[in-house]
Amino acid sequence: MIAHIDMNSYFASVEQQANPHWRGRPLGVCAYLHKHGCVIAASIEAKKRGAKVGMSVDECRQVCPDMVFVQNDPPKYRAVTSRVFSLLHQISDKIEHYSIDEAFLDLDGWYRDEAEVAWALCKMRMQIQREIGDWLKCSIGIAPSKFLAKLASDLEKPNGLVIITPENLDKTLSTLELEDACGIGRHIRRRLNRLGIYTLLDLKHYPVANLMRALGKAGWTWHERLHGRDVDRLEVAGERLPKSVGHSFCVPRRANEQGLILPIAVRLTERAGRRLRSFGLFARSMSIQVGFRGQTQNPSFYHPFENGSSCSMVFGEPVNDIFSLTHGATELLKSVWDGKRQVSFLAVTLIDLVPPSGQTALPLSVSALPRHLSPTDAGERKRSTSYAVDSIRDRYGDESIVFANMIKLGGDYAPDRIGFRKTEGVDVVTPF
Repeated sequence: MIAHIDMNSYFASVEQQANPHWRGRPLGVCAYLHKHGCVIAASIEAKKRGAKVGMSVDECRQVCPDMVFVQNDPPKYRAVTSRVFSLLHQISDKIEHYSIDEAFLDLDGWYRDEAEVAWALCKMRMQIQREIGDWLKCSIGIAPSKFLAKLASDLEKPNGLVIITPENLDKTLSTLELEDACGIGRHIRRRLNRLGIYTLLDLKHYPVANLMRALGKAGWTWHERLHGRDVDRLEVAGERLPKSVGHSFCVPRRANEQGLILPIAVRLTERAGRRLRSFGLFARSMSIQVGFRGQTQNPSFYHPFENGSSCSMVFGEPVNDIFSLTHGATELLKSVWDGKRQVSFLAVTLIDLVPPSGQTALPLSVSALPRHLSPTDAGERKRSTSYAVDSIRDRYGDESIVFANMIKLGGDYAPDRIGFRKTEGVDVVTPF
């Protein structure tokens, strides 16, 4: 038995919990407080008025003139998620931290039936509202598989509870369109429509051999999912490692005028490197993407990759230290940017990640180094220095120690951001 917990309008609800004056009002959390800034989360009240995630601030004001806008606050959301996930760990030892506002729980062996599971999760939801915040709401889905549990939690929002069983599965699927299922977009829907498939129930009962001829392996996967057979393995917290690590930033015009493009690239690289070290991983290669402002009819609008360029490099050996990564990013930036064109977008990505080899292994904390260890080669010194810098920043803040060329960078240049599928930095207390 799998349960899916989905915190509703999460970032906006956390902001409303922190500021009672915003409760009951339409509110949007923005990446940037600018008229063209993107709304990354909308409160329940805002959604009812027509505001949607992905709209600009200006667009939201057109449909909801009294909407409140706030800058996103990643440390606040991580702190709340840490407390929510800690409560979830009290009712199961197998939990996938799917995203910053979602989790899957494997409850097999913990409860006798769906009724007991529902009672335990409703009790947990009340505990969240009592101990963390009464304005926080979450939807709960209970089903035989991970896919169906997520589907169930999406059916009733906010604060809903839906149980899908083998007995009511067909009835539930018959009411849903194809795009109601996560993973089916417009392109796949059109392909399925051509086969005479219009609902999820149609898809469930379509011959699997014909589905596989039309969609390949994905046809078999959808057939199994809709029959309640779990082909999506639960990734228990701590088991999942990223395939790449990166950071990006939409560069304002003033950063070009102030000569801050290189420092911004260094900051993005440092953030990516710090996350890489937190996973205990090394990168074999890295890439950089640079977008340039083009001549458009309205210069205030531009696409991040308009007239863009990108390149990558392979390191001689896997690295994760500050010095190797920033040197690589600097060289890549020089190869795609002449220092004159207006930069609109920067992204640094570390790829081809690997665990440390026996020759490059280093404890994840400088305090864990044995007293007798005295690094002698340049690589070990770079790595030990990098972990020491991480330790200082963990204790005194990100700006406590920086490269000299970053001193002029303000806090609004490439600030801390949070992605919905990123849960690093979320500390969880587990009783198991």
